[in-house]
Amino acid sequence: MNPWHLLLLGLVAGGTIYFGLPVGRLSGLGGKARAILSMLSAGILIYLMVEILGEAAGDAAGSVQAAVVGSETTLSAGLKVLLLIAGLLIGLVGLVAVQEKWIERGLRESGTRLSYITAAGIGLHNLSEGLAIGQSFAMGKSALAIGLVIGFALHNATEGFGIVGASTRTGERLSWPSILLLGAIGGGPTFIGTLLGSLWTSDFLSIFVLAMAGGAILYVVKELMFAVRRETAQRLIMAALAIGFGLGWGTEVVAATAQGGKSGEEHAVREADGDILPAAAGKPGAIAPVSARESAQQRQMAEELLHEQAATPKILPDGTKEYDLTASVFPWELYPGATIDAWGYNQRVPGPLIRVRVGDKVAIVLKNDLPQPTTLHLHGLAVPNAMDGVPQMSTQSGTLGTQPEIPPGGSYTYRFTVTDQMVGTHLYHTHVNDDFQMDMGLHGVIIVDPAHSSAKPPYSVEALYEISSFKIGGSEQENAFALNGKAFPETPMLTVRRGDLVLMRLVNASAEEFHVMHLHGYTFEIVARDGNSLPQPERANTITLGPAQTADIAFTADNPGQWMFHCHILDHTVNPSEAGDGSAHQIARMGGLTTFINVQ
Repeated sequence: MNPWHLLLLGLVAGGTIYFGLPVGRLSGLGGKARAILSMLSAGILIYLMVEILGEAAGDAAGSVQAAVVGSETTLSAGLKVLLLIAGLLIGLVGLVAVQEKWIERGLRESGTRLSYITAAGIGLHNLSEGLAIGQSFAMGKSALAIGLVIGFALHNATEGFGIVGASTRTGERLSWPSILLLGAIGGGPTFIGTLLGSLWTSDFLSIFVLAMAGGAILYVVKELMFAVRRETAQRLIMAALAIGFGLGWGTEVVAATAQGGKSGEEHAVREADGDILPAAAGKPGAIAPVSARESAQQRQMAEELLHEQAATPKILPDGTKEYDLTASVFPWELYPGATIDAWGYNQRVPGPLIRVRVGDKVAIVLKNDLPQPTTLHLHGLAVPNAMDGVPQMSTQSGTLGTQPEIPPGGSYTYRFTVTDQMVGTHLYHTHVNDDFQMDMGLHGVIIVDPAHSSAKPPYSVEALYEISSFKIGGSEQENAFALNGKAFPETPMLTVRRGDLVLMRLVNASAEEFHVMHLHGYTFEIVARDGNSLPQPERANTITLGPAQTADIAFTADNPGQWMFHCHILDHTVNPSEAGDGSAHQIARMGGLTTFINVQ
């Protein structure tokens, strides 16, 4: 779907509001008929108000829950609550005042004025609907965008009747120019939101706009209910109110069906281990996809890690090698169509490769830009105890741990001198809320070389694959798997020449899962485990790695061809999808921990 088609769909979704507006041209209706039509309109508006304010309040409540457990900052959650309250007040009081000042001068009849206020409130709501359409398009979900257009178009058709309900109640006959203007005010924002949503969205703006729309509609409903309080046919009037509410609900069901059966967003997810996450955390498609340029940059990062391109340190006056790591939240594309809010170091998953040599003095400065506390643990390195990265915790016997947690906005410097014990391939990772934070991407690799390397490297090619796991789509188990931060078909592929002696370093950065890595076409030698060289290499074609374990394998590339390298726990070689792990009726395509070694 190209952008022009998207804008046309936005126009269709908003334009159906005109279907109900011609009711405002009806004349000759008796008082009872006008009251019934007015309450039919009020019922639609009541459902719409409940939906709007419920969504805004739910989003704010989800942020408060997330702030309580530390997965969102208190400032962010507090701002959303303030925007909710401010939007409601502006919609209920401020917008009404503006309408009275700007419109009532030329429109003396209160019914027409209420119709304009209703149109403005519905227009704000429809802005959020347009944002949803545009956002779906931006995520590459064209089918979902079309489904939303169908649902919202039906919903907007009933909203048109809701707009003119007030003027119908007072017996006013709206002019065609007024109907055209009311439609533009109420339906036009759907088109505008579609355009904006395909370019930019904001949770803060969404809460504010929805609350303001709900406040404006609340005022209109109050006025409509007040106007019929003395009517004699109260049973018919209340029946019309209920029918109107049902019409509003029915069109919402259609829209919800287009979204996969959900009438609203899940505001929080509680994992089995107790973590409470905002709905977007770890969900592919929950945020805008990265740009084509960012996607290419992230693939390049995976290639650089494969070829062991390490971070360049700052050299301090005393010779210390200083590495800066910043832990933050950022969009990361696991594979096409699956972009998550990753937590990682220096805007990459895994973090930058750190490579040092025996005798080096090292300082790693970790700055915390996360919404949670964190620390850094250098797994397998016998650093001084104060540098071990274990957060302090209170027990009955006293305080345990090696350092205070690094709070959001804080920093901590890890200093150590590299020793012979540290030689080899190792993992570094967070040590706060470990299961969650590691599965969000807070891990990386550190390679320690001997003090003196031989003049001629023993291997023609050295390569690195860091294996990681993620929980996406609300899963409580690790269900997405990556090599150097990318799942197949985006995994980096190694190309070597025939006759090359190849060393591949493997690091399992998963918080929970074992991985059984298998190389087709070769028997390799396991030359090191957990950074320790084996006196007698093991010959194998499959190697098992538990969480945080590392291994170095070597082979001579003497069998040309394209050879698959993958995990033999085979549900680790598919990406999450409706096909699951495959069935008699659906084929699960290769994904996850799959790549190829090209021997030329």
